[in-house]
Amino acid sequence: MFSANLNIEHIVPQALGGTDDENNLWLSCRLCNSYKGAQTHGRDPLTGHRIELFNPRRQKWKRHFAWSKDGTRIVGRTSCGRATVNALQLNNIFAVMVRRQWVFAGWHPPR
Repeated sequence: MFSANLNIEHIVPQALGGTDDENNLWLSCRLCNSYKGAQTHGRDPLTGHRIELFNPRRQKWKRHFAWSKDGTRIVGRTSCGRATVNALQLNNIFAVMVRRQWVFAGWHPPR
């Protein structure tokens, strides 16, 4: 089963000097957090440029991401969004399978 437990993520990882200050913390699923590791930047697969990853404390989700038509995949709308989807593997097979079930149940995508 896809983990329903959330981890406390350090937006700037502790390994890179990030603190436990509330402004540097966010909730993240365990799998996404494990893919992030100590990354703060990723590659935009469209341009190849190195881009800072999405910061949920400073940026709006809707500006950088959208849901695919079937509601199972996160689509990067900007270079930041694409780099984040890629780096955090937001469309890994487990996430897509779970979202497919949520769509079937009428719980997803959020409106």
